[in-house]
Amino acid sequence: MRTILRVLGFLLSLGAAGAGALIVLPAPGKSLALAAIVASERSAFLVAAAVVALGIALVLRGVGSPFVASVIALLAVCAIALGLIPLVQARQVAQARGVPLDLKRYLHAQIDTEGPGHPDRTVPYATLDGGRVLSLDVYLPTPRPATPSRPLLVVHGGFWAAGQRGEASLASRALAERGFTVFDVEYRIAPQPNWQTAVGDVKCAIGWVKQHAATDDWNVDPKKLALLGRSAGAHLALMAAYTATADDLPASCPSGGAAGGAVTDSSAESVISLYGPTDLTWAYAHPANLHAADSPEKLRAFLGDAPEREPERYRAMSPTERVTARSPRTLLVQGGRDQFVAPDQIDRLTARLAAAGVPHETLVIPYAQHAFDFVPGSFSSQILEATLLTFLKGGAAH
Repeated sequence: MRTILRVLGFLLSLGAAGAGALIVLPAPGKSLALAAIVASERSAFLVAAAVVALGIALVLRGVGSPFVASVIALLAVCAIALGLIPLVQARQVAQARGVPLDLKRYLHAQIDTEGPGHPDRTVPYATLDGGRVLSLDVYLPTPRPATPSRPLLVVHGGFWAAGQRGEASLASRALAERGFTVFDVEYRIAPQPNWQTAVGDVKCAIGWVKQHAATDDWNVDPKKLALLGRSAGAHLALMAAYTATADDLPASCPSGGAAGGAVTDSSAESVISLYGPTDLTWAYAHPANLHAADSPEKLRAFLGDAPEREPERYRAMSPTERVTARSPRTLLVQGGRDQFVAPDQIDRLTARLAAAGVPHETLVIPYAQHAFDFVPGSFSSQILEATLLTFLKGGAAH
């Protein structure tokens, strides 16, 4: 029995301490950077495991194994301290914003791995040269509202070269249950460089939704259209929102979408960036964690070259360079421990928005990782949800 307790206590304390280290230290690889998301958003379970290990250490000390007990206890105490950090930080942010945290939802939180999603409808919005069709997944509010609902276009991430619509389907379904009509956008991720086609596809989708605001399946208010992007998708959402009338980045379907008709209006009422890059030149020189992702290489693939050889392109594709006084309301969300997009990116765009007098809001969760919202129900996700709903209802931005 003593041997079993030693092994169990050591495994529990070492595993909890290792997971805790992922919360505060840069990950040595992409897999561990992704594991850090779960470690941070589910750290209460890490603390619980460490408490059990600490109890085992006390038992072992009482039965004549003081050295092993001390090692287990030390690891357990370290794990408890590390695991409490994101919980305490999230509670402080929630209190400052007046967001009540639901412990039951936290305990039942799951990872949003359902994608590709299970939408109510999938509709084509553009037919490209060569016959390829781009589509939208549509999540409809239930019951159907009596008045036009707000359309929300979701743009997935993936360093502009991966990912697919429907990746955060639980979040899209939750937003539909809140009364929004969610359109999850497919855009071209290949061949690269795809900086023109990716933005153009998003703008084409915006125009298509506005042209088809009332159908047998949905009825949305085109004047209230909002964009929500994650990571690289957040960058595309910001670019589409800030360049609605820019001639150098037209919609990719100017002569007609899937159902015909020119795209004449790709403007958005508001835009939400979840941990998106905002200044690509700066991002190239200041990657968040090269062990987690070679973001400079991803930028070269997306834009066709390095900023030394394409400085104007990097500037033209940076949301920080596209802000004007007419830019739409903006919500910027960032995790303070993001290992894929440097947290400083949010500050660079916030400064430009403030200087231009654009209504905007920022949400920084100090110990949240990149893609923290893929654990819906976690404390960070609960804070995001409350902030997002307030923003979409037209409040809080300044």
